[in-house]
Amino acid sequence: IQGESRITGAVIIENHVELTDHAVVEAFDGDTVHVRGPKVINGEERITRTPLAGLL
Repeated sequence: IQGESRITGAVIIENHVELTDHAVVEAFDGDTVHVRGPKVINGEERITRTPLAGLL
């Protein structure tokens, strides 16, 4: 995890995942986000879990 990356909430990161620059991984309202590598998340990328109500 480098730069100004941010991890918020119940997030599980495993197996060679890199977060750099301004990347964000967020979990809301009791949800869990599981990120498995190998993977690079960088720049302005954002990983979130959106509740179903947010999709309608």
